[in-house]
Amino acid sequence: MTSRFRSGKLRIALRRALGDTQGAAALEFGLVCLPFLALLGAIIQVAFVIWAGQNFDFAFQKAARTTFTGQFQQNNNQSATPATLLAAFQSTMCGSGTSAAPVLFNCSAVKIDIALGSASGADFSGSTAPSPIDSTTRDWAAGFGTHYACAGPGKIVIATAAVKFPIIFGLMNAALSNFADGSKLLESTAVFRTEPYASSSSSPCPGS
Repeated sequence: MTSRFRSGKLRIALRRALGDTQGAAALEFGLVCLPFLALLGAIIQVAFVIWAGQNFDFAFQKAARTTFTGQFQQNNNQSATPATLLAAFQSTMCGSGTSAAPVLFNCSAVKIDIALGSASGADFSGSTAPSPIDSTTRDWAAGFGTHYACAGPGKIVIATAAVKFPIIFGLMNAALSNFADGSKLLESTAVFRTEPYASSSSSPCPGS
């Protein structure tokens, strides 16, 4: 009698448990919400990276034009060290103080390389942009961001800028990151022949 009573109570409890729908909506919402939020975060991340890339390219191409016209060469002492001239170019790209341009990237971390297209800078042969990343270490390539070549009138120039851009959503690292630390590379390159700009001296570039 006791065993049958216990068996009956067990069946009743089981039926109640199977028929109880309380909490089901919350569980279903959790199962659907997490993938939805992950997808939404991924979309926002990709859109922000594209926006930052366009912002970076616009800022760099605008600065590169000052080299194209000879304005940068004339406004800066071309006998200064490469580091000083690259810092001046970075300032031209991003501005400073009240004239600072609105940017979506860390301007102080931008690396810039400016080289001539060939040994003489007279033609486009050998006009290959340097790679900012070492594919083995997935870090900055050795020497990138340290080269500056003064571009006289009519010279071929290869100007490259790159910067790390943080990836907020770790879920997207596999698809977006270039660096080992999970950052995305923003890169812009300009290859052009400088205008035959007039210079106050016979040559704007020392030793040329």
